[in-house]
Amino acid sequence: MQKPFRILALFDYNSFTGFATVSKNLVQHWLNHYGDAMILDIVAINYFGENYSPKPNVRVISGKQNDVAKDDFGRYVFLKSLMDIEYDLVFILQDLGVVVPMIKEMKKIREKKIKENKKLFKSILYFPVDFDLTPNLVVDLEFFNTLATFTIWGKGIVVARNKSVSDKLRVIPHGNNPKDFYKIDRAEALEFRKSYFGKNADKFIVGCVNRNQSRKDIPTTIFAFMEYKMVYNENAFLYLHMNPLDPMGWNLKTILSQTWMREGVDYMFPSEQDYKQGSTVETLNKIYNCFDLFLSTTTGEGWGLSITEAMAVELPLVVPNHTSVKELTNDGSRAYVTRNHFPVVSMEDNIIRHQSDVYEIAETMAEVNKDMINNSTELVKKISAAKAFVDGLPWKTIANSFIKEIDKLL
Repeated sequence: MQKPFRILALFDYNSFTGFATVSKNLVQHWLNHYGDAMILDIVAINYFGENYSPKPNVRVISGKQNDVAKDDFGRYVFLKSLMDIEYDLVFILQDLGVVVPMIKEMKKIREKKIKENKKLFKSILYFPVDFDLTPNLVVDLEFFNTLATFTIWGKGIVVARNKSVSDKLRVIPHGNNPKDFYKIDRAEALEFRKSYFGKNADKFIVGCVNRNQSRKDIPTTIFAFMEYKMVYNENAFLYLHMNPLDPMGWNLKTILSQTWMREGVDYMFPSEQDYKQGSTVETLNKIYNCFDLFLSTTTGEGWGLSITEAMAVELPLVVPNHTSVKELTNDGSRAYVTRNHFPVVSMEDNIIRHQSDVYEIAETMAEVNKDMINNSTELVKKISAAKAFVDGLPWKTIANSFIKEIDKLL
């Protein structure tokens, strides 16, 4: 019988972010494995509701709502819980820029517990690497007992900056749930496509599923689509599955109002209710199934869940060949990739990232369309290779990788 243990977790939860998708799947499989033996306190980022307990042994605390400083990441709530309660393990899934600044406080808490002869916690940090990293983002990582990042490429970047953590650093990818994202029956897909896209259902639908935020570079998606529609395919239609007014990004409606494109004729967003409350997984899967082509012009990814979701639905993809995306696509064998990238920096974080070439994207989209018309061997190979790749990433396997690490530390 498993000895009871208590975990303090800090990650997105019960929200519509990529991190929340990861944590939901990990928690589900951990609870199935450990049962009541695991007592789990979650400081939930991007959850703004009341605190609640979905199970007697699970407590979900809204990070920002309970934070004295209203910190978006709930770090004060997390640190206070760590100070006040005796935990066996800490598990964090978050960007290094969020975590590194609080490591010194975690060290102080650990030292205080040593002096007071209290239980000492072990720790796991699971984090993305979506650019080449700056030296300040890899300091003090030795504090954690186990480190894990999403890709081999990401591990290489970290070790190049801080060789001392190489023995602690694992590569644990994200997963895919085939019950969530899969290719549905063609008749069902066509019926949903007609109901969702209406008079635009017969057009060539290019879909982008990303958050409207700086790193995803949605304006480049728009400009590349415009070039494609003007030069190669006047029947093309752009669907942007995101909040067009997201405070983390652009006012996309204002941007689009300055172009010749018309909402409801050349492009559309989800309904206001959907982009504020989020689509269900079932609906999102159906939306993916409506696309003729999936497009992303991200400037950097630690993984890119929408990319592997699109692969699971067996869509042709046009994506940039950099950061983790190069690994996900196996350098273009699982997707159509663009290779012309220009350095770009956002005032938001001053990080050098990779902006895509709108003209190359348009040309690549035209290549995909031609291959679709001819049902080319190249298209079939890419889609088949992508599907096989995501089929090898069940969430249960990913969760079990962490279970092994947790068991080593307990």
